[in-house]
Order: sequence, then C-alpha cells, then structure tokens
Amino acid sequence: MSAAECSKHEIPEVAWLDLPPGASDGYHQPARNRPMTALIEILKATWEVFLVASPYVMLGLGAAGLLTVLIPSEKISKWLGQPGFGATFRAACLGIPLPLCSCAVVPVTIELSRKGASREASLAFLVSTPETGVDSILLTWGLMGPLMAILRPIAALLTSLVAAASSLLVAKDSRQSSGTDPRGTSEPDLSGLSPNRSEGLGTLSRRALRYGFITMVDEIGFWLVSGFLLTGIITALVPDDFVEAAVGQGPRALLTMLLVGVPLYMCASASTPVAAALMLKGISPGAALVFLLAGPATNASSLVVIARVFGRRFIAIYLGSVVVSALGMGYALDLVLDRLGITLRPPIAIGASESLGALEMISAALLGALLIWSLLRGSWRSALRELAEDLKTWKILFRRHDDGTPAP
Repeated sequence: MSAAECSKHEIPEVAWLDLPPGASDGYHQPARNRPMTALIEILKATWEVFLVASPYVMLGLGAAGLLTVLIPSEKISKWLGQPGFGATFRAACLGIPLPLCSCAVVPVTIELSRKGASREASLAFLVSTPETGVDSILLTWGLMGPLMAILRPIAALLTSLVAAASSLLVAKDSRQSSGTDPRGTSEPDLSGLSPNRSEGLGTLSRRALRYGFITMVDEIGFWLVSGFLLTGIITALVPDDFVEAAVGQGPRALLTMLLVGVPLYMCASASTPVAAALMLKGISPGAALVFLLAGPATNASSLVVIARVFGRRFIAIYLGSVVVSALGMGYALDLVLDRLGITLRPPIAIGASESLGALEMISAALLGALLIWSLLRGSWRSALRELAEDLKTWKILFRRHDDGTPAP
C-alpha cells in the first residue's frame, strides 16, 4: 500500500472536506484557533497566580498603610543621622519593610540626607528599600514559599551593608553633596511617613487605608498587572525545558538572570510572580534570588541619586556591590540547598488552596476592583512616563563626550 493510500486510510479525505469552518479533525488544530487557545491559556494561568497572590497583596497593602502612620519622620532622621556603623545598620533595617517603590525611594533618600543622615546610611537605605518591602515579602511567601520570603529580606540587608561598607573605601575628597534633587523636586516630603500627634484614631485609620489601598495601588498597580500577565505568558506558553536550556544551571544561570534583571524596570512586588514562574519552569532558587535582588536595586532612578548626590564614581561602587552580593548569595543558596538535598517548589505549582478558596476569591475581587479603578484614573499613564524617563536616564548616565569623559 502506498503512502498516500495509508494516509487516506488513517484519516479519510471526506473528513477533511466535511468539517465545518474552524472545526478540528481530532489530529490537527486549525491555525485560526491557535491564537485564541493561547490567549485562553495565558488568561487562565494569569488568573490562577492572581488568585493565589491576592490575599498576600491585600495584606501587604494594609501593612504598608499602617507603616506610614506608625513611623514618624523625625525619628527616622534621628536614627539615621548619627555617625558610625549603627546608623548604617539601622538604615538598612529600616528600608526593608518600608513600602517604597524604586521611584518613591529617591526623594525620601535625599530628604534623609538633608536631615543629617550619613552617606553610608543613605546608601544602605537606598539599596535595601527598593529590593524588598512588607508587601513584596508577603507576596513572596504566597508565591515562592516561606524560605524564599525569609531569605529575600536577609539578602537585601546584606547587600545594603556591603554597598555601605564599599563606600568607605572611597577617598574622603570624593564626597559630593550638591543637595539637588535629580528629578527636579525642590523639597521632597516625608509627611506620608509621619503621623500628626493631634490626629485621632479615625483620621489615622483613614490615612493608612488611603495610602495602602489608593496611593500604593497607584504606584505599583500597573507594574503588578504587568508582572501577573508576564507570569501568565511564561507559565502558559514557555516549555519547561526551554527555560532550563536557555538560562542554564550553576553560575551561567546566575549571570543570565543578572543580565535580565539589571535593565528591567520592575519593582519588588511586580518581579515576584515573574521569579516564581521562572522557578516553576526550572531555574534554580539562587538564580531567582539574583533576579529579585538585581532588578529593583539597579533602577536608573537610584543610579541618578548616587551620581548627583554622592558623586558619579559611586555608581561603580553601587552597581558592583549589588552585582557581587546578588551573585554571591544566589550561588551560596544553590550550594546549600544542593548539599542538604532540598528542592524548592513554588506554591503556585500546586494551585490555589481549597481551604482558602473563599478568602482568595474575595481578595481577588477586591484587588481587581482596586487595580481597575486605579488604571481608569490614569495611573498607567504615569507608569509609562516613569518608564520613558527611566530609559532616558540610562542613556544620560552612560553618555560620553567626544573626548571620552562622562556627560555631566
């Protein structure tokens, strides 16, 4: 029997002719349906991770609002304005829970410096704050497990201390304190972190709710939605073996995630579901940790602060500290887990918990409503402007004159 006859015998030709438009023959999926199927899979995967993450995001937003009314700015200035390692350590610890994104930390750091914070304390605060926060820690717990949620702030603390210690190696005459806000804001304000002692409990509660569920959502909402969608795309469309083959294992995986994370404009919360999806597809926990540390900390806005306030040469120290610390801690994490025989599997691989189904659905509905309301009010426009400004900043930072010297 010829090949053509075999083909007709197995799949009768009449079946091909009698199928209605857009139908499948059971062996091949019509090309016109493939994009729709892919879109459905992406939306399904995005919804699943959104459902798991929603309770932790809502809890993190509420905690962020409480922090704004519980930590007075005058105390911050007093804690960080003292010389010595103690102020630097306090600055690094203070930055870990604060709900400030990579853009919001810029004016706050300048204001702290103006109020007397030392150079090393300002640098430690600048590094630790965007790398993590109470909202991203809780989200990490929900999407990546308790171990990663504990290791992430510890790694951020160590990275900030390494950066501060590295700045001490620079000559004293390299200090520059222009006091100029690189973004052009004349007087950054810490009033959002300072409760008015004359305010009652009701007023403080309204301020906390407004900051946590309106201001914070406006700041991170667009990037959070982008992170969830990117997670859905990775989960639904990227084969498991592709990520492992592309990223690799060992030091190669760490370097690859570093190269991906450094130029990527993504805050700590938005990067969390992406890192969880990449872990689900085969990258190591150490490589995921590198991505979580390098991305938010190397935002161009932070680099501008270092260049304008502390001196341009500190860019190399800042980047070097973040890169070396992220790679070192990522490598150490993979090494320890391998020696102990521990395998970390993101909770999103299991799906939503049945025991928390009602809580997850309610949280997803509330968070979805907040995100939609924020986007309708135009928060996406400011996010895109921030992205465009950030891209311009990268060009300005590394632009050179004809004689090879950096641009001012």
